[in-house]
Amino acid sequence: MTTTTTAPLTDAEVRAMVDAWYKGLDVHAPAEDMTPFVHETDLQMRFPEATLTTVEEFRGWYEGVIRIFFDEVHTLQKLDVNLNEDGSSALVNLVVYWEASRWKAPAAKSERLLMDADQTWEVRRSPASGQPVIAVYIVNALTPRPGSVEL
Repeated sequence: MTTTTTAPLTDAEVRAMVDAWYKGLDVHAPAEDMTPFVHETDLQMRFPEATLTTVEEFRGWYEGVIRIFFDEVHTLQKLDVNLNEDGSSALVNLVVYWEASRWKAPAAKSERLLMDADQTWEVRRSPASGQPVIAVYIVNALTPRPGSVEL
């Protein structure tokens, strides 16, 4: 009998994955570069506008939002990583400051969004790649900052 073991997650690799995720969002990385960040078979992503449970749904959502928002900047304000005892998963609580522009036709100008996004993630190791991936991603609250238009 062969037993396969998976290395426990580390705080450093979870933090690096969170950072890489937001860098990809900021540059509107292609969907094929962003899908490896999400769990292949056990995914739950809850945004104010949608709940996603498959990689295909994530891809469709992502390709839609990168056509709506531009000039995006994500700045981490808080990042707490809590590994479970055996290191098989991590509960991640974070607040990210999100700036983005959007244009609604036929408006003469774009609008600027300035939001604090409070989020909870569960990160696990991908069974396929062995890398940390997002299994659960919940936007708990979006709080507009002064000067922001409504989402």
